[in-house]
Amino acid sequence: MFLRNSWYVAAWDREVSRTPRRRVFLGEPVVLYRKQDGTPVALEDRCCHRQLPLSMGSLVNDLLQCGYHGLKFDASGKCVEIPGQDSIPPQARVRSYPTHERFNWVWIWMGDPARADPALIPNWWWADHKDWAFTRPDMIPVQCNYQLVADNVLDVTHLAYVHASSIGSPSITEFPGTVEREERLVRFTRWIRDRPPPPMYREAGGFAGNVERWQIVEHVPPCFSVNFAGCSDSTKRIDLMALSAPTPETERTTHYFFGFVRNFGLGDPQKEKIFAEGMVKVFHEDIPILEAQQRNMDASLSRINLPVDAAPLAARRMLQSLIEKEQV
Repeated sequence: MFLRNSWYVAAWDREVSRTPRRRVFLGEPVVLYRKQDGTPVALEDRCCHRQLPLSMGSLVNDLLQCGYHGLKFDASGKCVEIPGQDSIPPQARVRSYPTHERFNWVWIWMGDPARADPALIPNWWWADHKDWAFTRPDMIPVQCNYQLVADNVLDVTHLAYVHASSIGSPSITEFPGTVEREERLVRFTRWIRDRPPPPMYREAGGFAGNVERWQIVEHVPPCFSVNFAGCSDSTKRIDLMALSAPTPETERTTHYFFGFVRNFGLGDPQKEKIFAEGMVKVFHEDIPILEAQQRNMDASLSRINLPVDAAPLAARRMLQSLIEKEQV
């Protein structure tokens, strides 16, 4: 179910501190914390002695101490102290996961540490650029498989129905989209010509009449999507992107990390409110849809595919191929 040799978002940078935090990624319990110099650390969240989660312990300088019998572990996962004895068995250690901090996220590598190249992190440079504003909402825990989240992002047709009062409009279904496949990329493109903007875009851009609108989604396996969206008329143009990084927790639960970047209204609190409140509400509208899908999938009910599923199906096939190659 999972591609292990990949980076995944583990947390927002603001979530990782000197207080150990437990999260589960790809079915594996992990404890996150920071060393005194600010470096993020990710260890297997269990003591190798009696299996108590290390996240229930505490930091002593840069050592994580188990709250049960006081064993101390360094950032490599090696036990360096056992109270009451001088010798430490060589097998007294837990797994350490590579981490990297970029775009206000702490990323974790769940596979072979030797292959953890930070260059493989998606290049979402807008999040660090002075000409773009980056809205960083809290992660949403979702009771569904992470691939359903990726499907949802690639399926922009659903905006006309699930998000009709915000970023959707009936004109979406008037214009067919195209799907392109590259070696490790699926791209969906739709242009909506000379139609009224949806309510939220009208407010964000101050549009009075019809606009040209675009919906372009680029998806990179295992779970990274950028939704390029915007509108323009004869006098103005707005560009925004939704960055989606749903990290699998288990086969049926997901840590949904996402954010919004835009090149307009920088420093404008009213524009920021549109995204920090309005657009976040839009994303929350998807959650009951995704969780209801998962419940019916758990019941093994039959389903059909339609042309609007072309991009999600292409992404799923691409991911499955990578998982199969990894397991050889």
